Amino acid sequence: MTVESTEAGQPGRYLRLFHSGQRFGWTYRDPDSLRRPFGEPEPQREQVAIGYENRAEAARLDHADRRRSALKIGGVAAACFVLSYFVGAVLVIVGVVAVLIGLARVALASRRLSSAGADLSTHQGALEERFQSSWQLWHHRRYDHDSRQEQWVRGLDAWGALPVGPDARRLDVFGGSQRGREGFLTVFGTSTLQERPLIVVDLTQALICRELSVLAEAADVPVDVQLLPSRMAESSIIGGLAPHELVHALVEAFHGDDPEAGRAARAVDTRILTQLCDALGEHVSLARLSAGLRVLMGEADDTKCLSREERNRIADDLLNDKNKDQVRDSLFRLMSFVHPLEQLGTAREGRGPGYLTCFAMDFGAGSASTELLADLAVQSVMRRLSSFQESAPCVVVALGEQGLQRRHLERLAQVCERRGSQLVLMHPHLRDAAEQMIGGGTVAFLRLGNHQEANAAADFIGRGHSFVLHSLTDTEGRTVNTSVAKTIGSSVSRGSTYSESVTRGSNWGSSSSTSYQGGDNPFSSSSSTNSGGSYSETTGTSTSVTYSTNESTTQTTGDSDSTSLATGRQRVYEYVLEPTQLQALAEFSLLVVERQTGGSVLVHSVDCNPNLVLLDRVSMAPLPQFEPVPAAQFQTPQSAALPQHHPGVPQPPYVPTAGPTAPPQPYVPAPQQICPTAPHQAYAPGVRSAPPQQPHWPSQNPPQQTGGGWTQGPPPNWPGQQPGNHG
Repeated sequence: MTVESTEAGQPGRYLRLFHSGQRFGWTYRDPDSLRRPFGEPEPQREQVAIGYENRAEAARLDHADRRRSALKIGGVAAACFVLSYFVGAVLVIVGVVAVLIGLARVALASRRLSSAGADLSTHQGALEERFQSSWQLWHHRRYDHDSRQEQWVRGLDAWGALPVGPDARRLDVFGGSQRGREGFLTVFGTSTLQERPLIVVDLTQALICRELSVLAEAADVPVDVQLLPSRMAESSIIGGLAPHELVHALVEAFHGDDPEAGRAARAVDTRILTQLCDALGEHVSLARLSAGLRVLMGEADDTKCLSREERNRIADDLLNDKNKDQVRDSLFRLMSFVHPLEQLGTAREGRGPGYLTCFAMDFGAGSASTELLADLAVQSVMRRLSSFQESAPCVVVALGEQGLQRRHLERLAQVCERRGSQLVLMHPHLRDAAEQMIGGGTVAFLRLGNHQEANAAADFIGRGHSFVLHSLTDTEGRTVNTSVAKTIGSSVSRGSTYSESVTRGSNWGSSSSTSYQGGDNPFSSSSSTNSGGSYSETTGTSTSVTYSTNESTTQTTGDSDSTSLATGRQRVYEYVLEPTQLQALAEFSLLVVERQTGGSVLVHSVDCNPNLVLLDRVSMAPLPQFEPVPAAQFQTPQSAALPQHHPGVPQPPYVPTAGPTAPPQPYVPAPQQICPTAPHQAYAPGVRSAPPQQPHWPSQNPPQQTGGGWTQGPPPNWPGQQPGNHG
């Protein structure tokens, strides 16, 4: 069994399974994935205004320069003091004056440097004080945010129910192991019982409905378990049937193994059984039918089911000898089917149907009578849905390896649709009739180990377009180029120059002079005349010859490396869910396929293990939906601050309170942990409307059958149980 503690007599812990609201199982969501990061960036130190730094730097440089100048002046003054010994006292006065001027300049520069440094330190201190105040407030806000997030996340549920949609009138579940199917039936059945009656037809011969009935009994649900064929005498599958209804049910069950059952054979069997029922009168039972068939076959009947008059009437008046010979094969087949069922329903003791009714095929090898009982059980469910005026129940049919014919399942689906009942068909495999019926309602898959069945399921889920990695190209190359060029050349140039020049010249002149002198000849005069000429001629020739030779050699070497990495993606049309994923499902994993508008497919992954209700943080309702965390909230601290509020976390504007908060810490450039760890708090789940310890089942008038009402007693002892131990 999937439920661990029912065998130990502690089923009360599983009463949460009866919480109202039909569910397939539970989906998991990590609560920590909803944790919102603190979006406000950490405050940064402000830079000092550039003017203060410039003033301080200029004052420092001026002070250093004046110190150097003062040292030079001091050296000159020392030299003056030395020379004053030889020259005089004038140099001493000059040196003293120079030293005083230098000291005054240095003192002025020191005052300027001190003033600029004080201004810079004051401004830096104000900025640091402002930064520390901002950082402390930011630290408190971050701690409060983390505390609220921690408290909120610790109150969230990790498991939430996946509800059955209100329009899900039919559900087909394919595949699964025995324990997986048992777990699904327990989870689905317990949640259904809170809303409507439940009929389970367990044809698996593994009694997967046992766990559900034990839990229902512990929750005070009226349970009626009918084990077939071991306790067929207590079964009600033919109880309350009119003779013609019994005939039709038997004929449909007799031909249930023939997908192409001929109308002629069915009509002959119906005619024989109808005539036999008419001959038996009002008291028709399987034992009397079996005795009547033996009479028709001419066999001895040592039972006391028929009176002598009834035997004679059946033997002489029902069929003549010729007709008996023609239908002998049909008579023998009918007798073979009816004889093993003679005790069916004889010890029912007038009990009516339970709020939970289970028709279960118990352990044993398959036989014709077992398969016949399975068909009769389905016929009984259809009759109950058609005739009883009770609230529309939910019908779960867990098929076995032999299965049922498609026409019987489709007829059951039609009856449930007309009656407004919910139908759940649990197919062990996805083949034959199951593969033909897929898609008639909501579809879910448990583990499908067979690769052909997994392929069929993947084809049903469908394919979708996606972009996948198509190719990776990694290219690495090396190129080496070497070239050598040698050039040799010579040239000869010859030139000649001829020059000629002629120069001619002439000059002439006359002069006269008169002079006064005393004496006898006071005046004297003189005159002179001269002339001259010149001629020159120059002729020259020059010749020059130039020889030149040049030789050059050029060598070029090139070396290059290249590396390229290319990624190619292409649009493909692939399975939404690969067949290997269906083969590798966990034992209690259920995939519910939901068709959406537009043709897209949404697959829900569900865990249908009933033991999940024993865990903490498991909700019987669907998990609330929250908006996804914006990607901008994961930016670096230098990014802009984002709003901190999101659904589910009440966060009013930050107001410092007098309550206990994290102790403030001075800022350090590279802290190992700025925000101290929040104090540990025990998990306190939110208030949930847990089901009462004694669930109250809907009060209604039970459908009446002849001689009985609702079954109030416990189900019969299961195989392997001690008498009186139903846990």
